[in-house]
Amino acid sequence: MQASQDFETTRAYVRSVAMKYVRNEQDAEDVTQDALLLAHRYRASFRGESRYSTWLYRVTATAALMFLRKQRRNAREIPSSANVDDEGTPLLDRHSAPGDLRGQVIARDALADVQHAVAALGAKYPVVFWKRYGEGRTETEIARELGISVAAVKTRAFRGRQAAVRAAR
Repeated sequence: MQASQDFETTRAYVRSVAMKYVRNEQDAEDVTQDALLLAHRYRASFRGESRYSTWLYRVTATAALMFLRKQRRNAREIPSSANVDDEGTPLLDRHSAPGDLRGQVIARDALADVQHAVAALGAKYPVVFWKRYGEGRTETEIARELGISVAAVKTRAFRGRQAAVRAAR
């Protein structure tokens, strides 16, 4: 019974610290969970040179700052629908009228040119290019799915886009 009360007291303290940083109930719950997991994982690093609450405050503040940094990074991501060619046409949204057979053939040829141009960059480029511009996925989602860094996804998507724009001209 005492351990349960101690945990609830600790959780309330961590949550109040989290609220100071994120100022949102739901986000504070996420930060609280992360901070408690971090505190448990790194409990051996508490050396007793300060009060436990001071150490826990620092762990929580760090978790909150990491959360806010991640939020800012995700907010800066550009949705793939904003990727347009030089004329302002979305790269993969060139459609022809339903009855326009000539337009459909031209669109298919243009898409084939884009596929060949991106494939010519190497095997690692097409998968990132099509997830980014074909499916509209974010860099973070692609990086997590493929197990590569966000920087690598951005580079591959950019180079693929450059090749696609050159092929579409």
